[in-house]
Amino acid sequence: MQIIAILAMDHSLLIGAKNSLPWHIPEDMKRFKDLTTSEIVVMGRNTYFSLPEKFRPLPNRRNIVITRTKIEWVECYSDIGSFIDSMKDQKVEKCFIIGWASLYDQFFDLDLIDQVELTLIDGKHEWDIFVSEFRSDFHEIASIDFEQWKFVTLIRNS
Repeated sequence: MQIIAILAMDHSLLIGAKNSLPWHIPEDMKRFKDLTTSEIVVMGRNTYFSLPEKFRPLPNRRNIVITRTKIEWVECYSDIGSFIDSMKDQKVEKCFIIGWASLYDQFFDLDLIDQVELTLIDGKHEWDIFVSEFRSDFHEIASIDFEQWKFVTLIRNS
């Protein structure tokens, strides 16, 4: 199974602010939708509940939450191992990890991420949710530059 992390961050590895996004970039939201529609999206409990109620679960995607506390009407797994085992049993080909920080960090620490679809926002911002550094394990294969951010595709080093 190919596992792709999709995230937006600034140069200080900031990804969130008080359980929401610290920026609003319509192009980033469109890219997220284009990449994940009809796919599996995997998130932590906080990310699930940070989604606006009208978009919860995210439409036209199979939503999976990794949490020890079951959420009614949502496909949940108690840990990454049980999630991976189930996806192998179902012969799933691809999924997207969409957050939150601790879930990204766990997948990166376990070397489970094959590819990263990154929106890299210029500068450093003052908020409170960061991911751990992961980029040294990956190399860039594509990027599109905009005035204050860029889209970057990274793949794991061989």
